[in-house]
Amino acid sequence: MNIAKQFKSRLASTGCFDAGKTVIVAVSTGVDSMLLLTLMEQLPDSVRPKLVVAHVNHQLRAQSRVEEQFIREYCSKHQIQLAVTRWSVEEHPQTGIEAAARQFRYDFFADVMRKYHAEILLTAHHADDQAETVLMKLVRGGQLSQLEGILPEQPFENGLLIRPLLPFSKQAIRAYAETSHLQWYEDETNQVDDIFRNRIRHQLMPALKQENPAFLKHVQNYSTQLIAALQLANERTVELLTQIRRDDESYSVSLWQGLTAVQKRAVLSMIFQDAELPVTDSYLDETSQLLNNQKKPTAELNLAASKHLEKAYDRFSIKSELKVPPFSQPADRIVVISNQWVQLSRGLQARLVPVKTVNKNAAGHMLLQLQPFEMPLRVRTAQPNDRIKLVGGGHKTIRRILIDHKIPVSKRQQQSVVVTANGEVLWLIGLQRSARDYTEPNYELVLKQSD
Repeated sequence: MNIAKQFKSRLASTGCFDAGKTVIVAVSTGVDSMLLLTLMEQLPDSVRPKLVVAHVNHQLRAQSRVEEQFIREYCSKHQIQLAVTRWSVEEHPQTGIEAAARQFRYDFFADVMRKYHAEILLTAHHADDQAETVLMKLVRGGQLSQLEGILPEQPFENGLLIRPLLPFSKQAIRAYAETSHLQWYEDETNQVDDIFRNRIRHQLMPALKQENPAFLKHVQNYSTQLIAALQLANERTVELLTQIRRDDESYSVSLWQGLTAVQKRAVLSMIFQDAELPVTDSYLDETSQLLNNQKKPTAELNLAASKHLEKAYDRFSIKSELKVPPFSQPADRIVVISNQWVQLSRGLQARLVPVKTVNKNAAGHMLLQLQPFEMPLRVRTAQPNDRIKLVGGGHKTIRRILIDHKIPVSKRQQQSVVVTANGEVLWLIGLQRSARDYTEPNYELVLKQSD
């Protein structure tokens, strides 16, 4: 069976093509994409969709102008809709030109799909591309999922990106193109070995094919098996993730610790992926050490993209860098003046009033016995080494109190204290009052939410 018959059979098996649809074909004018376009044109009327050719002139070579003019004339002659764009020379980066060019191309393809309401994009990747990609990833290292290589189809924009030439070798494509007398253009940069892919193509691939003529087929088979195995592993990881997830989008440390070593790593990898973080061995190792460390019930681990992993007793989660709401004025200058409401942080107000009758402390109220030299009171951000007097004597640091109350690390910098003029801490707001003698209170400190 020649390429044309296999191609038609392959497209028929997808069930994605019919005369009522519009399909975008990415065409560079190289032999692969010109064959792809030709094969699409030769489909029977019943399954041949409306074709739109998408061509990008990267303006990286002098020949690019010739190729653009060629595809314009070709599409005009064959009555095919054409969409062309040029990558401005001013936008070419000094480094990473290949990745930037690819990003520009696929952004353009997405725009064309939206413009023509197309649900399918076709590219001309073939079996040699697949093998080259797998070899490059093996050399560079990374996660196992990256060895999937080039997928036969995958979601893209509002539809699918399909690669119908993936089963065919470059040799078979070129032979069929020559037999069919197709016209195409060679990219001379493909012959230069200063590009990693080209060195793989020219130096490794021929030796591997000579070692085993079925090399390309074997890579394709391994890729297919790996895709299936990873899909199964992914489904199981989702189940495990659901089991350890809490209602507040955090995860249970103890339930995670109950997983096997392999399961732990898979779950953490998925959590990182969901948080759009890089999945690296160092991140996985550091996170595992932190979650397994019984001596650190609370801790944080800085990650990429201004995100961090927060461990708070039996919970852990990925969070963005927290922005603590600023005080309306510097924290150490918020002075509580007798009989006046003063605005604090997070929507709180405070007022100090003389008392005539002694009432038991209520929520938001604190009875105080103050001397003139202790005035005025101030409200400021709590510091870890601040100390509060305890019942029966002695003191306890704010840090220890926050740990005892199981306040997460990310929220500790949001705590406020009331201090006297000489710096004695009277109240860790909302958590603990000083046990100094208030048997004859002369003031009441009142906190309330702003109106």
